Amino acid sequence: MNSIAKHIGSNLYEFYDSISQICGLETDKQKHWSVSKNASGYWPRLVYQVDQNIIVPDVSSTFSEKVKSGQLPELLIAGDENIRQIDPFLRQQGFYPFTAWKGMVLSNLQNLTPQELPDAIEIVKPESVSELEQWLKIVNTELVSPLRMEESLLKSLTALPEFDAYLMQKDGIGVSTILVFESTESTGLYLIATEKSAQKQGFASLLVHHILSQLAQKSKKPVILHATQSGEPMYLKFGFQPINQFFLYRYLKSNI
Repeated sequence: MNSIAKHIGSNLYEFYDSISQICGLETDKQKHWSVSKNASGYWPRLVYQVDQNIIVPDVSSTFSEKVKSGQLPELLIAGDENIRQIDPFLRQQGFYPFTAWKGMVLSNLQNLTPQELPDAIEIVKPESVSELEQWLKIVNTELVSPLRMEESLLKSLTALPEFDAYLMQKDGIGVSTILVFESTESTGLYLIATEKSAQKQGFASLLVHHILSQLAQKSKKPVILHATQSGEPMYLKFGFQPINQFFLYRYLKSNI
């Protein structure tokens, strides 16, 4: 795996590691996969890291046993390194592709300068009850994600220096969201979403531009994100390059 693809994957895995620790979830970190176990109010048990060596006989048998015993989850994220090898194995265990995101990276932020926001548009870090509710409503309504955000989790995340949440408001009403996560070697943009009635009006693009121009002033680390098919054209305009893919598998049934 090249270094850029590794950044995209490692940022995602550090993101879930951090959330698991904050939530106090029991995390089962194996050599070739990582699992956050079930906790009420957050997610079903989630395998959020899988590599190609999961098909090695001793590893695959352990994984299979956990699936059959009910210990392993309903949702799974897998990178696309050697996905042709991994996919048949996952299907044999009863996991099937549900959706996918394109791993993208922006290595050069130098050409981005701040834009003046239009009248009635404001970008805030959600702190008040109203701002938190607006941010959470957009994320939980508009995104297909293994993670359902709760107010307690959002507050815990944003209390840490490596996380920042932003809410774009128009006339005081939330229209778009983003969560920024600083890992050791890269900056990840997560939970980019726009309220349904405000979509296709440029709000997400304006918010992403604002965040990127801020990052350009203080960081030289690459910026990574995981784009849906519909979101990819917007990120290409900013100079993000598609590198790899991440697949969300849903556990349906076991065929073994």
